[in-house]
Parts: sequence; C-alpha cells; structure tokens
Amino acid sequence: MNQIRSNSLLATLNEAAEPALFNNLTRFSAERHTVLHRAGEATAHVYFPIAGMISFLTVMSDGEAVETAAVGFDNMCGHNTALSGRNSNCQLIVQLDMQGYRIASTRFQEAYKQSDNVRHMVHIANELLIEQTQQTAACHALHAAEQRLARWILQTHDFAGQDVLDLTQDFVSEMLGVRRTTVSQVATALQNEKLISVRRGHVTVLSREGLEQRACECYAAVMKRSEHPALKPLAVPPR
Repeated sequence: MNQIRSNSLLATLNEAAEPALFNNLTRFSAERHTVLHRAGEATAHVYFPIAGMISFLTVMSDGEAVETAAVGFDNMCGHNTALSGRNSNCQLIVQLDMQGYRIASTRFQEAYKQSDNVRHMVHIANELLIEQTQQTAACHALHAAEQRLARWILQTHDFAGQDVLDLTQDFVSEMLGVRRTTVSQVATALQNEKLISVRRGHVTVLSREGLEQRACECYAAVMKRSEHPALKPLAVPPR
C-alpha cells in the first residue's frame, strides 16, 4: 500500500483561509497507465498527488514518447494550462497507482484570482517543474543509462512510499527514452550488485544507499531544490 503524505504544496497553505481552493478539492485515485490528459486537449482538472506518481510525456508524431518531468506528493500538475486556457502540448499519465486531490480548472482559476498565497504556490510549483525539466534534459544528454536508471528508480521509490514498484521494462524504456534492451542490460547489472530485484512487472528496491552511489548528481540536485524553505509546511498541515 502506498504511503500517504500531505501534498507539499497544499501543506504550505492555511485551509481555513483558502476556501475557494480547499472547498472545491475532491479526492481522486487512478491506476497506473491511466491517461489524465492528452496532448492537444483542453485541461479539465488540476491534480495534487499524495501518493503515486504522474509523468509528463512529450509525444512525437510517430507515437514515440519520453518523460520530461514527474510529480508526486511534492508538486501538482495541470495548473498552467488551466490558468492560460491553452491546450497542453504534453500528456499526463499515471506512472504509479495514485491517490490525491483534484479541482476543476474553472474553480482553480477562481482560487488563483482570489488569493496571493495560491498565486505564490503556483510560482513555486513552476520553479520546481522548470528546474526538474532542465536537470532531466541535462541528464539525458550527459549521463550513462545506468546512472539515469538508478536516479529514476530512486525518484519513483520516493513517490511510491514502498519498496516494490509495479514497473515494466517497456514502460521504463519509454520514460528514459532508451531501448528496452538497454533497460534490461542495466537492470540486470543493478540486480547482480543486489541493489534491486527484478521480476516480471515489478522492481524491488533492495539498497537505496547503493542506488544513490550509482545514480548521477541529478537525483540529489532535484531533491535539494524540493526541500526549499518556501515548501516548509504549516504547523498543522491541511488535508
């Protein structure tokens, strides 16, 4: 069972002071591989995960896709196009079974207009997403597949809140933008070092310390930014 945390962004707000936001949040859950939003469509909802993981996929004209960012309890998604009214150029897909909250785009627009604190929350969310996207781009260009896979498993492990991750090699290859055979080779190497255990459709984390040693600097860099003082929760976190 996924570990349930407060969403880091919602936890920075005073629930009683932000009725336009909190009164319109509804609980939401979805299984992995659920498409929350397709590229080119209008945005219907803004999502605040508390367990699981949502990936941002850039989809090419031939159907090939690669992950450019991912959010869990540390962020939200759908907010920018909900506010701008533009159709998103990326696809949002549930990477791990998720639980969280969502709010209709029109309601989120109202909350944004009414509250300086909600606007500030959006600015923080955007900074975190931009920094993650920049780091991911550099990671894809500069780091070896083994380092990238270790980094990605660590991030997924953080968001899942459990050691057993429901992941297939096909899905991981799509997320990392590498061939399935490359994922298989690298995963086998990590398994031989007893850092992970791979079974059909499942990856079990055996040694976080070992994975952190194998991962590139990108994992630590993104985690450090997500611990910014602006994300310090209130004494009594909402929700």
